[in-house]
Amino acid sequence: MSAAATLTDKEIHELDELLALVPEPHETLDAVILDGYLCGVLVQPVQITQEEWLGPIFGTEGLPEPGKGEWTEARHNRLLTLIQRRYDELLRGVLEEGWFDPLVPMIEDDDGKPLEGKDAFEGLGYWVAGFEWALANFPQLEEAGLSGVPDLLDSLWRHLPEQDEVQQQMTKALDQEHPLKNLDAAIEALVFDVVDLAEIGIAERHKVQTVVRTEPKLGRNDPCSCGSGKKYKNCHGAN
Repeated sequence: MSAAATLTDKEIHELDELLALVPEPHETLDAVILDGYLCGVLVQPVQITQEEWLGPIFGTEGLPEPGKGEWTEARHNRLLTLIQRRYDELLRGVLEEGWFDPLVPMIEDDDGKPLEGKDAFEGLGYWVAGFEWALANFPQLEEAGLSGVPDLLDSLWRHLPEQDEVQQQMTKALDQEHPLKNLDAAIEALVFDVVDLAEIGIAERHKVQTVVRTEPKLGRNDPCSCGSGKKYKNCHGAN
């Protein structure tokens, strides 16, 4: 796989600004949620094409039409280029390096100081919401029944701000059994969970199907199946 150019901080900011400029009625993801969404796409046990995964980035309306109002064709093409580059960057990190740097915001209090404790993990919730959005659109990973997937997903869902009663109990158990010391530890666990999911999903995608022979194998002294009357070794089996 050729190396994808890593987005600079300036380009990430540009990506976020372009996403915010997409006109209504599109409910476009921001850069953080987009990041989680792209990871949710690439871990799937089936290949999701760009044509398939681009649409949900802009909500349920599909891709915006360039050339309308302030949404110029240049802005449109630039946004798609940055999104594809980030996808390629994430894919390369997962497959070749076993690591990627997720776009997770540092949440600050009213005085501009970083939040501490579990409150510091709030930014992870936005990222995981994007991952969840990918699975809502492409449920193949959850439906495949692959070993290890449910536990890894629960480890991600613990960061979602809105949880049902079952997930709340699961999150409580994870916090007790596998507490996260700080934001760095939480990010590391998230990355490893995604990498493990990708390994499971992509391994399933690349499984080799066993070819079952429907007829008995010809011996070299058997008559050739072509009907020539010659022995197989003197006919189609000569080479």
